[in-house]
Amino acid sequence: MNRRLNNKIWIKGLTMECPHLAAARNCPLTQLRGKSEAEANRAIDEMVDHEVHTILNEHRKCYAHRLKEWGDPLC
Repeated sequence: MNRRLNNKIWIKGLTMECPHLAAARNCPLTQLRGKSEAEANRAIDEMVDHEVHTILNEHRKCYAHRLKEWGDPLC
């Protein structure tokens, strides 16, 4: 599977649910989570590489921050 498709599939999974159960207030996926599955998938499929990378980078930063905040020994 190519990287572009894999990244979009990853975003689709994150759109279904935040790994921390409650999304941060500034989560870039909040608007997509409010759409129907078909609308969200269409929006993600139409994203350009820059948008995909921005969302994934924000997710990684948020995830790492939350793990540190909760005292995860791996961080």
